[in-house]
Amino acid sequence: MTQVLFFLIIGILIGSIANLSKKTVLLNSKLQFVGLVFLLFFMGASIGMNKSLLSNLKTIGIDSFIYAISTIFFSTLFVYIATKRFFERS
Repeated sequence: MTQVLFFLIIGILIGSIANLSKKTVLLNSKLQFVGLVFLLFFMGASIGMNKSLLSNLKTIGIDSFIYAISTIFFSTLFVYIATKRFFERS
């Protein structure tokens, strides 16, 4: 986790200091997309290799659905409250 944060901070520093051209920003965007595709591919491969995960997929799916719905609900609620409290004009 520390390595991920280290590279994230390095990227933020480079992005904030360097004056990147539009071509470089476009290349960065394409590289991000390729990286995301590889990440999803390897995550899918890991899921496919895990036999216990596949056999419990029905239970995990229900738990994931409940987790996702509760996360969406509370995120929306807190954003609504924060917007009303801090960003709404009087």
